[in-house]
Amino acid sequence: MTMKTDLLSDQLQRQLELREKAEARIAHVAIKDREVPSPDKLLHELRVHQIELEMQNEELRRSQSELTASRDRYADLYDFAPVSYFTITWGGVILECNLTGAKLFDTPRKKLINRLFAQFIAEEEKDPWHRFFCQARQNADKQSCEARIRRADSSAFYVQIDCLRIEIDGELPIFRLALSDISSLKQAEQCLRVAAAAFETQEAILITDADKAILRSNKAFTRITGYSAKEIAGQTPSFFQCGLQDDLFSESLWISMVRDGYWQGEACERRKNGEVFPVSLSITQVIGPDGRISHYVICFSDITLQKEAEKVLLNKKAFLEKQIKIMHSDLGKANKETSEMNTALQVMLKQQQAELSKAQFSLSQEAERTVLPFLKKLKEHTRDKNEIRLIGILEVNLKHLLESYGVSESLPAAYMKLTPVEIQVASMIRQAMPTKVIASMLKLSPGTVNIHRKHIRKKLGLNSRSLNLTGYLMSLHEEAPLGDQSVCSEH
Repeated sequence: MTMKTDLLSDQLQRQLELREKAEARIAHVAIKDREVPSPDKLLHELRVHQIELEMQNEELRRSQSELTASRDRYADLYDFAPVSYFTITWGGVILECNLTGAKLFDTPRKKLINRLFAQFIAEEEKDPWHRFFCQARQNADKQSCEARIRRADSSAFYVQIDCLRIEIDGELPIFRLALSDISSLKQAEQCLRVAAAAFETQEAILITDADKAILRSNKAFTRITGYSAKEIAGQTPSFFQCGLQDDLFSESLWISMVRDGYWQGEACERRKNGEVFPVSLSITQVIGPDGRISHYVICFSDITLQKEAEKVLLNKKAFLEKQIKIMHSDLGKANKETSEMNTALQVMLKQQQAELSKAQFSLSQEAERTVLPFLKKLKEHTRDKNEIRLIGILEVNLKHLLESYGVSESLPAAYMKLTPVEIQVASMIRQAMPTKVIASMLKLSPGTVNIHRKHIRKKLGLNSRSLNLTGYLMSLHEEAPLGDQSVCSEH
């Protein structure tokens, strides 16, 4: 607009100059020669005026051409400027915009014209935009704000809006808006906030330049070492190292840095109060755009508690290993003693078996010589059938006892052959309980108890009816608490 105004001013100035020259020439001719000019002279003057008019016409054409070129240059500069330009009315309607603005909004320019600018403001920021626009109406100074624009495809981006109120004679002011896309800037700010949060981690962090001079440190470094950021600024990290690392350590560290670009391991550092403490340390190179090292990032954490825990574990391990050795030695001695005891027990068992066999033989001989002949005589001399039946039962049971005398079968071994219910029934039979009592206690019918009695006799090998089940169960000895008794009590 300024270029157009300048060109129009130059054109008007030239026309005024030509007019002044023509008027001066006419006045000069009238003063010099007041007499009526001759036709030749008039013709000459007309030709002079014709030439002047042609010169003016040429000047006008040239000015028009310059104006057209200037207008085209202005249109190019306006449309293809790197900044988006909008002109809106007092009511917020878009009057015009450049191509950059249409591209930014991803909408053809024709579809932007005569639409409310607020339609493109994101819903959550419409109220701030209205407040800003009201302030721009009241203030002639340049106003700026940030807003979130939403395109037709629902994608959104951030812009900075610079607004200037333009006064127009006799009309309502209009507003020139310059929009700059700051989405990348917003994203960078977000990344910086994340980086700042990550920088203030629980690990101590130092950032140095390529010459290893400290540029920044985080709060964790101050908390762990006691040094403030001001105290270490410009110094190298070696100033708080304890000096326990030898030259070989440093050489290995920098070989790894050159080869891999980083190093990680354990080292010792010194606090401000002089205390030496172990750290888990990592050093990483930062490569600049020119391919050279621009910075070093040093991270470390205090592992004092970890080392103390490792020390305790090592002591416990050594103690346990010592105890294991002692236990191995004691077990060896116990094995030797147990072996000797087993040998002695085997000798005693053989002697006991020999004595048992001898006693069994003696008992059998004695019973065959005395008791059985006596029972036989009693049987011959009685006429009572009941007595004869009872004497017969005594003979059978006595023979069975003589046969089973010395047999190693125990009560638990016999119970292993029975079901849990049968074990309960057998235990009550062993206590000489009648069938009805057993049925009442186990909430069974007497017939069911008799069936269990038959199964018990069969499983224990008492096939002969003359063998008494109660007597047989009472003859079995109890070696240990029965594991199945708990099962029996559950039923």
